[in-house]
Order: sequence, then C-alpha cells, then structure tokens
Amino acid sequence: MKKTLRYNFRIKPTPEQEAKLIEFGSYARGLWNLLLSENLRRYRYDKTFFFYPEMAKLIKELKVFEEFSWLKSFDSAAAQQVARDLDMALKNSFSKSRLQKFPTFKVSFKQKKLHNDSFRCVNNSNCIRIENGAVSIPKIGKVPIVLHRKLVSEIKTVTVQLSHGKWNVSLTQEVDCKTAKRVLHSIVGYDINSQHTVVGSNGWYVKNPKAFKCSSTKLKQIQVQLSRREKGSNRWHKTKSRLNTLHGKISRQRLAFAHEVSCSIAKASDIIVFEDLNVKGMQQFNGHMVNDNVMGMITSQTQYKVELNGGIYHEIGRYVKSSGICYECKHPHKFGLSVREFACESCGLVQCRDLAAAKSIENTGENDLMATGRVTRVIPKSQKKSSTKTKVFELSKFGVGTEKKEAA
Repeated sequence: MKKTLRYNFRIKPTPEQEAKLIEFGSYARGLWNLLLSENLRRYRYDKTFFFYPEMAKLIKELKVFEEFSWLKSFDSAAAQQVARDLDMALKNSFSKSRLQKFPTFKVSFKQKKLHNDSFRCVNNSNCIRIENGAVSIPKIGKVPIVLHRKLVSEIKTVTVQLSHGKWNVSLTQEVDCKTAKRVLHSIVGYDINSQHTVVGSNGWYVKNPKAFKCSSTKLKQIQVQLSRREKGSNRWHKTKSRLNTLHGKISRQRLAFAHEVSCSIAKASDIIVFEDLNVKGMQQFNGHMVNDNVMGMITSQTQYKVELNGGIYHEIGRYVKSSGICYECKHPHKFGLSVREFACESCGLVQCRDLAAAKSIENTGENDLMATGRVTRVIPKSQKKSSTKTKVFELSKFGVGTEKKEAA
C-alpha cells in the first residue's frame, strides 16, 4: 500500500527568479478568477456549470487572443492544475458529505498589500528534479533549495508558495506503508484538553507549550506600533513585515510541536484511540486556546503516521461520554471544567480527570474495534497459565467474531 505525502523545503531564489515566481502566482490567481467568473456567467444564463474538460478547452482557446497572451508565459501544466482545483472546489461545494462553501474570488495584490499566491506544477517527463542543491521548476529554472532530508521517491508535483516572507516548495511523493501488523501488542487511548495537550491512558502526557500566549506581549507591541504608522509608508511596511514574521514563527512552533507529539504517539503502541472532537465548534467560544493546542493537527498527523507504521487508528463517537467516568467501577459523574481531580462516589477512588477520560477512551475504542470485527482478543501461549494477562489483539478476517484465538 502506498500513501502520497508532502515534504516542505525552503528555497532561496535570486531576485530575477523571485520576480518570476511572483508573476506566476499572479497568473494562477488571475486564471482562477477568470474561470470562476465564466462559471458564474454560465450559471446565470442556463443554470449549469462547466468542469475540467471544458475549462482546459477554454484555456487553450483563450491563448489565441492578445488580451490573454500572459497565458502563453504561464506553464501549461500549472494552468491545468488551476482548472482541476476549481473543478474539485465546485464538486465539493455540491456534495452533501463535504461541508465546503462555494469557491470565491481570490483577492488581488493591491488589496492584500502582500503577495502570498501559490501555483503547482506537475512532474511531466522528469521536468522537476533536484540536482546539485537546486530544484528545477518549469519556466523558472534551477532554484537553490535547502534540502534538509533525503527524497523518499520520485517527485509527483511541486507547489511553490510565499509564506510569511519566505519561499517554500511542497514536494509530493509516494511512500510505501508497512504491512499491517497481524498481532497487536498494545492499545492506548488519548484525551485532548486545554491544560495538557495530550494525556494517555498509559500515564504519558504533554503540557501545552502555548506558543501564541508566549509571544502575545511582543505581538501587542508590534500591533501598537503598526497602528501609529501612516498606512502605506515605508515604516508601516517594515512593521507589517515584522508582524508577519512573528506570526510565521508561531505557526512553525505549533507545527513542530504537533509533529513531535504525533511521532511519539505513533511509535508508542500498535492501536491508537482518540475521541472525535468538534474542533470547529470549540473555536467559536475559545478560538485562541483551541488554536494554541493544535488539537485537530495532532489527530490528523497521528492518523497517517500510524498507518505508515502498520498500526490501527480509531476515533470513538463524538457524542460518547468519556469525561467523569471512574476507571475502576465505571461510575459516571457530572462536574464542571474547573474540577481536575475527583473522588468516585461509588468506590471512593481519587483520580485525575484527564487520566480517567483517557482510560475511558481506550475501553470504548477497544469495544468498538471488537464489536465491528476489526480485531479479536487473543491469549498468548506464554500467558495461558499466568494469573496476569496483558492485552494482545489480532487482526480478524471479515465475518470473524470476537472469539478467542491462540496466538503464536
């Protein structure tokens, strides 16, 4: 089984190459707006849209006219990718399974006061390759690249983007996943909260570094300076650049933290269980806390890393109660978010709220996987006569129930 992954690298273009990259980004934005306006015009005329085949044909026909001569300067494969992106955005907005809005026009350079456009090229006939510390991009040339890791396979596409004043390329490559493990020796449930980013049922936890909160004082100072500058002046642009750089530093700190935590979780056990959180809904009443905690980023990164290692990733239902349940007698409790420790009303055991929730998530995930027949509980031969038995699971075939099997 293969999985397509993206790897980001920093590039350092020359002034001439940078001007051309900005120009190509504006071409991609202009083509998107052009195709979208044509779709809206056609919908007003006969209540229909045209998709990728008709868009690609329209791009080819427009190159003849002098007004659209800039399409000849643009890479043809990148222009087709813009049409494919708009085609996918239109289809996702119509789909009931995807909660995605109708595509909108991309804002121009003069309104945004910065050029953070992007474009994507396809590796046709090995036109995108890395040689002698430089990546070759069609119609741009060889751009110096900071290659901090080796390539795992051939490059499929490259996306060039200016983010927070730095040029980056995102290379997509196919990675071979490890074969699924037949015998799974461990299962761990994880609870995500505001105080500790992740708390595991095995006692492992990570504190929330709160990157935004640590930089909030400096952010306020720069924002006050920006408000006192004359808009559009040189000093205003310099202060705006400092603010943009600081926001980029915060986002990179969050991304690095999410990668470190998800990597540790994926390597810790064979079965990972999380709860399905409504992150978008939580952002409406406490957006800074949720964004600083990178809740959605950790779960999505953990999922693909577990699949690469051949393990099982599972999420319990969104409306399944996991907090306030005693992990000894399973007695439920009700209390506010300020209570971090509680004594069970039934057995009297004093326990941490987050650890109890993680163990409840583990038990629920185990029951879900066994009920659906995805895994079965097994008893190893070495533990048959032992009084203490560890949890060992085995991948079950379709139609096999939860009966016990003999493990090798």
